[in-house]
Amino acid sequence: MVGVQVAREAVRELHPTRIVISSLTQREVDEAVAILRAETRDVEFVAAAGDIFLPQSLQGIDRAELIANRKHFDALFSDESSLVELIRQHQPEVIVDCINTATAIAYLDVFTVTERTKMLLDGIEARRGSIEVGELQPLIRSVRELMIAQGVPQIVRHILFLHRALENSSVRVYVKVGTTGTGGMGINVPYTHSEDKPSAQLLSKSAIGFAHTGLLFLLARTPGASIIKEIKPGAMIGFKRLGETHVRLRGDRGPAFLIEPREETLGDRLDTHQPASSYRKFEGRDVPLKIIGADTGENGFFTIGEFQAITFPRQMEYVTPEEVARTTILEILGASTGRDVLSAIDGAITEPSYRAGVLRQQAIHAMQRLEESMAGKVLPSIAVGHLGPPKLSKLLIEAYLLREALGDDLAAMLRVAPAEMQTRVESYLSKNTQIVSLVTTIGIPILRADRRLTRGPRINIPPAPPNNAPSAIDRDAVEKYARTGWVDLRRQNFELWRERIERLSRSHPDIVAYGSAAFDATKYNDDRFVPGEVVGWLLTNEIDEQGMVGHRLF
Repeated sequence: MVGVQVAREAVRELHPTRIVISSLTQREVDEAVAILRAETRDVEFVAAAGDIFLPQSLQGIDRAELIANRKHFDALFSDESSLVELIRQHQPEVIVDCINTATAIAYLDVFTVTERTKMLLDGIEARRGSIEVGELQPLIRSVRELMIAQGVPQIVRHILFLHRALENSSVRVYVKVGTTGTGGMGINVPYTHSEDKPSAQLLSKSAIGFAHTGLLFLLARTPGASIIKEIKPGAMIGFKRLGETHVRLRGDRGPAFLIEPREETLGDRLDTHQPASSYRKFEGRDVPLKIIGADTGENGFFTIGEFQAITFPRQMEYVTPEEVARTTILEILGASTGRDVLSAIDGAITEPSYRAGVLRQQAIHAMQRLEESMAGKVLPSIAVGHLGPPKLSKLLIEAYLLREALGDDLAAMLRVAPAEMQTRVESYLSKNTQIVSLVTTIGIPILRADRRLTRGPRINIPPAPPNNAPSAIDRDAVEKYARTGWVDLRRQNFELWRERIERLSRSHPDIVAYGSAAFDATKYNDDRFVPGEVVGWLLTNEIDEQGMVGHRLF
C-alpha cells in the first residue's frame, strides 16, 4: 500500500529510469506493477516476488515444510537472505523498505510456540522408561519452530545481512517505513490483529519495531554505510481501497463462506477450533462472506463499523499512505521534514562531553600514580578482558610488551629491526614470568614459532562451542586466531608492529602548518609509545578483519 504510493511519488520527484517492486507473492507484485505501468510509460518497472527474509533456495517452501525438513531447516541458518541477492542483482541507488518487518517476525507467535513446546517437554519428562525416537518427533519439530520464532536473533541477522549488502553496493539512501506496533497508542491499545487483549504478540511487534529502529540507528552511525533513515507512522495507515471484499478469516487460506451454526450445551471444556467441513453450508449453498469496507493493507479489511471505531478521535486515528510516501520522498531529496526517527534520536541522545574530555587525563594520571605507589603489590594494569573483543586485550598486551622491551620513545623504536624486537620481547618475558601468567590467566594464549602455544585453563578465542568440546584447528585457523585474539610473538607480527610504529610517527600533527585542522582522528598526538593511546589510534584507523574501522562517525 505505502510502497505503491512511494513508487508514484518517486516517479514524480526523483525521475528514475527503473523501479524494482518487491513483495511476498507474485500476485501482489504483478498487481502493483500493472497499476504503475498504466500510469507512466517513462519508467521501467521490474517485479521481484519472494520472501526477503528467506534464502533464495527456500523460496516457495511453506513454514511447516521448513520445520519438518532437516535440510531446509539447516539452510535457514547457513545461507544469506534473498534481500542480499536482490540488492546485488539490481544494484539500486535508493531503497525504500515498506515491509512490516515487525509484524512478520512478531506474529510467528513465540508465546504460543513456547507454551506448546513446554507442554510437550512436560509430557516427555513425566514419562517413565524408555522413549522411542519417533515419539520425540513432535517435540523436535516444536523446538525447531521455537528456534525460528525468536524475534531478536531474526532482526539482528536481518540487519547484519542488510549491512553486508549495503556496504558492497551502489545504494546511497536506505529508508525504512517502520511501525510503533500500536498505531501510536500505548500499552492500553484496544485493538489487536484479531487476538485478545492485552496482546503479548502486539507488544512483541512493538518491541521488534523499536529494536529494528535501534539497529538502524547503529547502522546510520557506521562509517562507510549508506545514508539510513526511518519514517515511523504513529497511526493506522489507510486506506488502499473501498468496496466489496470476499473476506478471508485469519488463519484460513481461502475466502470464507457462511455456515449453519449449531447449538451445544456448555460443559467443563470448550473446543475453540473445529473443522469448518464439519459444519453445513448456510441454507445448503455457498454464501460468500462478502462485505463493503476499507482495505487497509497489512492491517486487514475493516467493516464500516470497525473503520469508524478505530479512526474515532483519540482512538488510533489514521494517516494516509500518500502522506507517508510524501514524507519518505522528501527525506530522500534531503528536505528537513522532522519525521526521520533516526535523526530525532541523534538529536536527543547525550553525546561525549567537554567536561569528560578534561577529566579523562586527570583520571589517567591518578590511576598511573596509584599504580606507581603500589608497585610490587598489584599487577601491571594492562588488560583483564572485561572490555572486548579479545583482539583489544591482544593489542594492549603486545603494545605493553613492546614498550617494556624497547622503551617508549617512538624515534628510538623505529631504529629497532623486527628480529631484534622479537628477541627483546622474548628476553623480557623470560625475566618477567608474572606477566606471562597474567596474560594466560585472563584467557589470552601466547603463540610462538613452530605452533608452540603458552596457555592457561581458558582460551577466549576461539569461543567455546555449546558443548565445550575441543575446537578443530588448522593452519588457517591459527592465522585467524593470531590476528584476532592471541598474543603473537612470531617474526611476521613484529614486522606488522614495525609498520604501525612507522605510521604512528608519520601521523604526528603539525599544528604550526595546519592549525586546528592538524588534529583529527588520523593523528597520533604524542612522541611516546603509550599502549592504550596506541591501541585507540589503531582501532580508529586500522581496517579490521570485517573490512571496517572501529571509530565513531562523529
